[in-house]
Amino acid sequence: DETIELHRAALELRPSGHRDRSSSLHSLSLCLSSRYDKQGEVGDLGEAVALGRAALALRPPGHPDRSVSLYNLADNLRKRFHKQAATRDLDEAIELHRATLELRPSGHPLRSLSLHHLARCLSLRYDNQG
Repeated sequence: DETIELHRAALELRPSGHRDRSSSLHSLSLCLSSRYDKQGEVGDLGEAVALGRAALALRPPGHPDRSVSLYNLADNLRKRFHKQAATRDLDEAIELHRATLELRPSGHPLRSLSLHHLARCLSLRYDNQG
């Protein structure tokens, strides 16, 4: 909880246009997602998704941290699908994992992780939609 409050305070110090705002958005999103994992508060997950979207918007194609933002937003959307069963969340997670995979070509140290999570989401969609 204290870490989340500190990240909120840091975000306040990085207003729109600040070069490190995407990092603050991303970090706060990760902490909220982690708290959701521990406590199950759906509001935390919803906020994590919103912050992840905002961070991704500040990390356009070519940004060195774009793949990380894509990956984490996709993971939070998958979690939200598990909780709320909104097909659009799972479909978006799959799209984001595919986009992440494009930024992690053969030989990239995180490619296998991206492949694994894309496969999990595709399997989940199959299980739910056939």
